[in-house]
Amino acid sequence: DACLEQGTFDFVGDLAGKLPMDVISEMLGVPQADRADLRTKSDLLVHREEGMTDVPPAGVAAALDLVVYYADLIADRRANPGDDLVSALCTAEIDGDRLTDDEITGFLFLMVVAGNETTTKLLAHAWYWAWRNPDQRATAFADPGRIGDWVEETLRYDTSSQMLARVTRTPVELHGQVLPPGERVLLLVGSANRDPRAFPEPDRYDLDRDTSGIVSFGFGRHFCLGASLARLETRVVLEELVRRVRTYDIDADGARRVHSVNVRGFDTLPTTVEAR
Repeated sequence: DACLEQGTFDFVGDLAGKLPMDVISEMLGVPQADRADLRTKSDLLVHREEGMTDVPPAGVAAALDLVVYYADLIADRRANPGDDLVSALCTAEIDGDRLTDDEITGFLFLMVVAGNETTTKLLAHAWYWAWRNPDQRATAFADPGRIGDWVEETLRYDTSSQMLARVTRTPVELHGQVLPPGERVLLLVGSANRDPRAFPEPDRYDLDRDTSGIVSFGFGRHFCLGASLARLETRVVLEELVRRVRTYDIDADGARRVHSVNVRGFDTLPTTVEAR
């Protein structure tokens, strides 16, 4: 509401960057006062300056801070369980086997990065590419029932996670080539989503296309744990914006993308809106 009232704001910093972290933090039971700091540390984990591929000192420091924070959070939930996800992980038991603190910490790292960064980038990409394609924006704004198509086409057209690394466990044959076990493979998700064999005119942003073949969330046993939540969050936010915003403009010259090895998205997206 505050963003819409002021008319001009940073879509990422003032809106898209806050909402996913609030959702994840609410699920985990993270106090409101700690959420902004956790978001900052989450951003530092994936940030890379141009030309840098290793984890920078600020990212290492952020990771260590998060380990300490999660250790305290887990200890508190073991002593004082509540109705949040951390408490559920602390008490979960299958055939007498329970999760260790290190295992829960690893899961929380996954939640705070994957549940925050990728959804934030998806929201901003939807906002940006609809602006770049006014006819498609008009379709979504005229019929809220098309917002799901808006989300899915954005996932295809400019997905947040552009690539994934894997190691072959058995011989794999692809395109007449055999990859032996132990080979490192880089899976280009962004390229697969623009494959003309799967998507006609793949470089066209089109809410009417069949997006059932997208691989933005992976598939099979590696399908993204948070896919349904990411889709739900993005759809709800866009529905609320369409309900409240008549039209909007983006300052493309002021927009700035993040530097990251595998996450693609905006760090800043200056936006001016006209409220309904």
